[in-house]
Amino acid sequence: MSYNIIQQSAEMSWVRLSGKLTVRDFLELQALTRESLAQFGRFLTLIELEDFQGWSKEPGGWEQTSMLMENKDLTSKIAFVGDDKWKDDVFMFTGKPMRITAIEFFPQDRIEEALSWLSETIE
Repeated sequence: MSYNIIQQSAEMSWVRLSGKLTVRDFLELQALTRESLAQFGRFLTLIELEDFQGWSKEPGGWEQTSMLMENKDLTSKIAFVGDDKWKDDVFMFTGKPMRITAIEFFPQDRIEEALSWLSETIE
């Protein structure tokens, strides 16, 4: 498994990704997000990249990101925290410019800023 759930509550989900993210991990994380939407009506997620090595090269499954497009709840946000070398790849993977969901990236030493950003109301 390349992820660990650090915290999951009404306020926020905190997930730590390490190693290579697999399609299976990705789909499991999307299921957690759907559960959060169903239970709390929103999702605020901190994704911490620790010793992250990118995405596995498995064929198929990566295109299944429709839940981010389906989500019209503007209180939903995802903050990534990690090595700056992953910023562009994360934005490309999540389709940041095309998403309604607010997505931001913060350097490893600014985790408190990421937590603060998650708690701010979206205008």
